[in-house]
Amino acid sequence: MSSELALMSRAGKTFYFSTLWLDRETRREAALAYAFCRQVDDIADASPERDDRDLLLGDLVRALRCLDASNELARPIVPLITRYPEIQEPLISLVTACQGDRLSLKIEDERDFERYAHGVAGNVGLIMYPILGGTNPTGRSYAADLGIAMQSTNIARDVREDLARGRVYLPATWLGGIDLRRANIEDDWVERSVVGAIQRALSFADHRYQRGLSGISFLSPRVQSAIRIAARCYEAIGERVIVRGKLARNRAVVPLYSKIILACSPGISERFRAPNPAVVKKA
Repeated sequence: MSSELALMSRAGKTFYFSTLWLDRETRREAALAYAFCRQVDDIADASPERDDRDLLLGDLVRALRCLDASNELARPIVPLITRYPEIQEPLISLVTACQGDRLSLKIEDERDFERYAHGVAGNVGLIMYPILGGTNPTGRSYAADLGIAMQSTNIARDVREDLARGRVYLPATWLGGIDLRRANIEDDWVERSVVGAIQRALSFADHRYQRGLSGISFLSPRVQSAIRIAARCYEAIGERVIVRGKLARNRAVVPLYSKIILACSPGISERFRAPNPAVVKKA
């Protein structure tokens, strides 16, 4: 197993599981892209207020612009950009979005929420689209929708973890103006507001899954299976975030046996059959 696949198997179990339905070369390239995105995210999270963080990410943006393989972070991804030139701008946009993800980041409303999710994950969808065989430019927006949907699920799942790191990604308007950084999430009235905001995040995610999957026909049938499975597994994560009206005390996960059951479910194709794109209106 390559180092990139090994990283994906540890840090992105749901995505790793869904790539089992891809051919070897596509899986290898998807793992390369995943490893790069993960590394950028880790740098952004590890030292959000340190100057070397901005230096690292700023140098990376410059390296991506001129395909400078002498930059250690850019080196693994440069050959992929050469093969898929259309991923260059989304890669740069992703790094720039992660660079702006600071402790001082404020997400006031749904528009801010969508903008943040597109920056750190919609761009990932745009990066993965050509790697997964997408060639029609029309399909790009659907790929971005799926990235936004998955990030929305991640935000809903990781509220406690993010708060422990001083981060709040749920919009202030959804929280009724509560500043979670100063409030006690264990207080009943605060938890009720958090649960309500999470439910809105999950509803937002569900809408984006439907919109994204309405464009799944732009991918090959084999890749469509992988994307449907990934979407169903992510949806299952969302179903575990709230337990009996309360915020789950432990991080919501979908065990491997549950993923296998979901993947083998005879209803998965129907549940995620792509509707007519003309019916699913784009915002």
